Amino acid sequence: MIWKKLFSSILPLVFLTSCAAPADQTRTKTVWVMDTACTMTLQGGDTEEVARLLQSLDEALDSYATDSAVSRLNRDGTLSGNAYVYDLVSRTLEYNERYGDLVDITVGALTKLWGITSETPHVPSQAELDAVLPTISSAHVTAEEGTVTLTNDAQLDAGAVAKGYGLDCVKQLLDESGETTYGTISMTSSILFYGEKPGGKPFTVEIRDPDEDGILGKVTTEACFLSTSGGYERYFTADDGKEYCHILDPVTGMPAESDLTTVTVFCGSGLQSDFLSTLIWLEGTEHIDRHLQAEDYKIVAQDTSGTLYISDGLQFETF
Repeated sequence: MIWKKLFSSILPLVFLTSCAAPADQTRTKTVWVMDTACTMTLQGGDTEEVARLLQSLDEALDSYATDSAVSRLNRDGTLSGNAYVYDLVSRTLEYNERYGDLVDITVGALTKLWGITSETPHVPSQAELDAVLPTISSAHVTAEEGTVTLTNDAQLDAGAVAKGYGLDCVKQLLDESGETTYGTISMTSSILFYGEKPGGKPFTVEIRDPDEDGILGKVTTEACFLSTSGGYERYFTADDGKEYCHILDPVTGMPAESDLTTVTVFCGSGLQSDFLSTLIWLEGTEHIDRHLQAEDYKIVAQDTSGTLYISDGLQFETF
């Protein structure tokens, strides 16, 4: 069987306007973490320290690395003393209680069964799906007193929120060091705009049109986090011509389908932006109004007919 795979690192979801600052005052570094290229540009601060933090997070959260903390959790069913895994799980479960279980971090057995981002993607049979679906539920993972526990053969996969969580950790590091005036840390589909630019100038991001080579429009914003989700991000095409996206439906076990082509969420938390961009894409236009009216985050989305959905107060400009 011949497989064709396209990766979001080749086709960026957003295009950044670079920070205008003298070269001798900025530090720029690109590293490969969490299966994507992360480019950081800091006015002050230590890009090497940020890179080390992100690499530590990658080593802890990568469910495909046999010696990672998440892999040990999946193998043993319990994990104590790893602050990254405990914090990520605790916060994700809080969002599950608030928004529902469409974004479920216990999909590890399902993602490995499909292997969409691996070198050997696989279209499973219904019998194979039926065997793993009972393991998927936020009820099968708990985080209490520093220990994460999995039950019912659940397997953790943090891919839906890991990049956003990583950027939360980066912001905490930059806050504690106090050396960075402003900067941008881009993990392709998730971005942190940090600090305040000279003269209070806004950060600028251009959101890609997933159906064309151009852009949907430009957003100007103060410091924040943003994440973008869409079925076009990563997928493979089977030899029968059918495309399967990497976002899996935890109810059916199949690659999800949506009447939204792209969703970008802007808010004050990286994990929240990552979680919500996936959730809103999965929900589609049926529940878009409640997200447009949210007070703690703003969105830009487009449906399959080309209609744009933009939160009030978001500085969005079309071209």
